[in-house]
Amino acid sequence: MELKDIPESAVIQQVKQVIKVTGLKIQRINTGCFQIGAGQNRRYIKTADAGTCDFEGYDNHGRFLAIECKRPVGGRLSPAQAERIADINKKGGVAFVAHSGAEALEQLKKNHCI
Repeated sequence: MELKDIPESAVIQQVKQVIKVTGLKIQRINTGCFQIGAGQNRRYIKTADAGTCDFEGYDNHGRFLAIECKRPVGGRLSPAQAERIADINKKGGVAFVAHSGAEALEQLKKNHCI
């Protein structure tokens, strides 16, 4: 398998394993919108704001921590994601993009999260 063939879902699973073994208190955040009801009772439920990272929680020092997963080749941040990551880092939290579980672990160590 080549890097370009690795889907984002595989990266999410790798990062999920890293989170599990490090004991960090981070949860998976699924973003999107779905419809419930029908006719006049139809409503749309938004699950999270645009730009919300794939994983959010706190590190072993109590700092807000967010990890956005992207496939190794071709994965791009949306403007809302880039803005959120920059804002979290500017305000004292830790946020980064991971293209693999190994990269997530490296970033967690580099930022003294674990």
